[in-house]
Amino acid sequence: MSKYLLPCECGKRIAIDASQAGQQIACECGELLEVPTLRGVRALEPVPETTPPLRQAGEWNSSRGVIFAGSLILSVIGAAISYFGYEGLQATPNITREAETESFEKAIDDMSLDEVYEMWKEVRNHGLGPRGQNVFVNIRSFRAERQRILVIGITLCLVGVLGAIGATIGRRKSSA
Repeated sequence: MSKYLLPCECGKRIAIDASQAGQQIACECGELLEVPTLRGVRALEPVPETTPPLRQAGEWNSSRGVIFAGSLILSVIGAAISYFGYEGLQATPNITREAETESFEKAIDDMSLDEVYEMWKEVRNHGLGPRGQNVFVNIRSFRAERQRILVIGITLCLVGVLGAIGATIGRRKSSA
């Protein structure tokens, strides 16, 4: 609403708005001033705008609150998923094919003659059994899966943090 300056005999001017038309206002000097009618108020000098109105960048409304809360929840979920992936990577040895072959050869070299004979009888009577993947392949696929989980978790965490920052410092839509 526009404000206008009502002059007093003491030389001071009091800021009033159109809703005060027809009322009486006291000046700082003690003089009781009669505010003119609406037409008279509009004939007064308008109050100069000394500073442009501050743009309110941070008005919170329900949608910004939901975005902020959702972003924080997304960050927490991302952090939990990242922790799960990281722990899986830490718990699993990063073995190479050469290390696996070396460990199998060492296990065979460490067997006694009786253990080798018992193993041979087992293979002769029952066969080698169904073909499966070796330990190296299993560990490699497990580590790859944990790395994917870690990347997904970090991505979710970053998206959540950026969403929370965006909701905090985001701009208000102009009403122009």
